[in-house]
Amino acid sequence: MTIVLNIPLFADTKDPLGFGLHLLSTKIEMIKSIKLKLWLTFFVSLVFSLGSLLVLTHYSVKQRFLDYATDQILERLEPLEVAVAEVFSKNKSLDPFLQNPEKWEDLQNTTYRQYMRHQRFRTSTALGPKQQDWSARQSIEKKLQANQRAFFLDLILVDTKKNLVSGILKDNANYAFRQITLDGELIAYIGYNKPKAFLRSVDKLFVDQQLNVFGMLSVVMVFAALVITMFVARWLVTPLSKLSFNAKKLAQGDFSVRMHSTADDELGTLCQNFDEMARTLEKNEITRKQWVADISHEMRTPLSVLKAQIEAMQDGIRAASQENLNLLKRNVDSISLIVDDLYELSLVDVGALTFHKTETDLSELIREIVGEFDEKMSQKGLQINCDKVPTTANYCYMDKKRIKQLVTNLLENSFRYTDAPGEIHLSLKRDAHQFRITIEDSAPGVPAESLERIFDRLYRLESSRNRETGGAGLGLSICKGIAEGHGGSILAEPSPLGGVKQTIFLPMKTI
Repeated sequence: MTIVLNIPLFADTKDPLGFGLHLLSTKIEMIKSIKLKLWLTFFVSLVFSLGSLLVLTHYSVKQRFLDYATDQILERLEPLEVAVAEVFSKNKSLDPFLQNPEKWEDLQNTTYRQYMRHQRFRTSTALGPKQQDWSARQSIEKKLQANQRAFFLDLILVDTKKNLVSGILKDNANYAFRQITLDGELIAYIGYNKPKAFLRSVDKLFVDQQLNVFGMLSVVMVFAALVITMFVARWLVTPLSKLSFNAKKLAQGDFSVRMHSTADDELGTLCQNFDEMARTLEKNEITRKQWVADISHEMRTPLSVLKAQIEAMQDGIRAASQENLNLLKRNVDSISLIVDDLYELSLVDVGALTFHKTETDLSELIREIVGEFDEKMSQKGLQINCDKVPTTANYCYMDKKRIKQLVTNLLENSFRYTDAPGEIHLSLKRDAHQFRITIEDSAPGVPAESLERIFDRLYRLESSRNRETGGAGLGLSICKGIAEGHGGSILAEPSPLGGVKQTIFLPMKTI
């Protein structure tokens, strides 16, 4: 739980409103804390659960034990049942109770007195409860005597058809009946109003003690759960707090921050994703700085030449001849080419590189490109071979200009780096769903660790930054963007000829 106290070291007593606002801000920060929210969630859920359990337990225990206690009291009705059976045995009917209602009342009072004597006997001879329990029982017993007397005086006697014989039948009473038998034959029922409260102090004390114990256990469980909840909330929130702190540092430009989490849960995955994001941003920042440095270097070289030549002409050291003007133009063209590459690369980055796709014969396009390079290759002592390009038409839905730019850049790259005498092979194959354009050249090759990076912008194997030999290192990045813009890809790997094998994958669409 993050608590922000923004209170000055020496409170300004002349500004109570400001001090109050600080306190209000602190309370708001506490309410916003996820740790407090987790704590309150667990607390409310626990209190609600235990409260519901306590209410249900109270009702269930009371009701079940009340039924049990009632069964115990009903055992004291046995003398009353015996007396009714004796009267029925002598008269062969229940008529004496109908003729003399006081007879039933006398039996009720007798049964009640016998019950009270039994209760006093148990209270005076039982061992076990403490003295204060006896005092409590005696106090409760006095309160329950009215209920006990009402229970016995509310007893009714009914015949086998449950027609009233003696007693007063009360309205809305929940009567239950006990059979009275004589020689195995049903002769009558004793009806009793099921009590809704305890009639014996020992029963009430027992249930109250059980509920008190359960209540105390519930309180202990609440406090124990709260302590556990505090640790759980802290365990959950600690990585989040650290994540928030590191995110702020990341936003301030410190890309070296890491969570270093080894947990395999969702929070651990989040922390690992954060570390991966930080590493990516750190790598991008290094690349950005290198990008700025490389572009500056690429632009500085031709600009320096331009500046030196112009100053020499201004000082009269060099004449404004056609040869010197051509030198200036070549350097301007060099700068213009870098700017054009940067512009196209920016379009690739924002996904704005435009394509005008049409059905184009890929075989014819490759042979056209090879024809443009044939003389250039021969002058350097390189042999270009396109025997594996089919003479039959192979139509592909593509931007002819962009695909020509892509293949031309790759061939230019092979031309620039392949040693003479050497050879360059082109091939075109059609699979079930795509075309494969392959360009292979002879030595020198490229180290395996560099093959994965040659399509990165500004990456070059040579240490020289001279554009005349190595270029700005943007062409292959543009090639990758063109291939991906057509829904394809480009791959570099070692060539059997000793150099590099570059494969362009383009989705196929035949007529």
